[in-house]
Amino acid sequence: MKKDELFLKRIKAELLSEPSQVSRLMDEYRGFLRKYSNLADPYILRVKASFIADFYTGVEKIFRTITEELNGGTPRGEGWHKRLLHTMMLEAKGIRPAVISKELYLDLSKFLGFRHVVRQAYGFQLDKKKIEELEKIFGKTCKKFFREIKKFCNFLEGK
Repeated sequence: MKKDELFLKRIKAELLSEPSQVSRLMDEYRGFLRKYSNLADPYILRVKASFIADFYTGVEKIFRTITEELNGGTPRGEGWHKRLLHTMMLEAKGIRPAVISKELYLDLSKFLGFRHVVRQAYGFQLDKKKIEELEKIFGKTCKKFFREIKKFCNFLEGK
């Protein structure tokens, strides 16, 4: 096996290991909702916010692997998180296709923005309506993300 093939296989393995963690997170989230979704409690909002923020953290780990290994490094400076996400929507000519679609980019932008709020605000400042908005697209976005990462991994394999 050639050195380049081994390199791409390693990257693919790294990329496909993280979705299993995100999938486990989604399973925990569904279990949490079955048990606690009927409670109107500010603590429930904090836990929901944590699940939503964790989801985007997993997404970003995958994007960082791609950008570190294939793009020559993660963006630096103020706003690097937004630039990283935007870069994943762009084709890097001669290197790789776009990792995600524009539709997924738009949805993930909402999760990135929310994660920033979760990290910067006090829990009692969380916006219930924003959490409900993200909950509506959480499962769909996660599935679409998995499909698009798998498609990207197929590119790495030459399929």
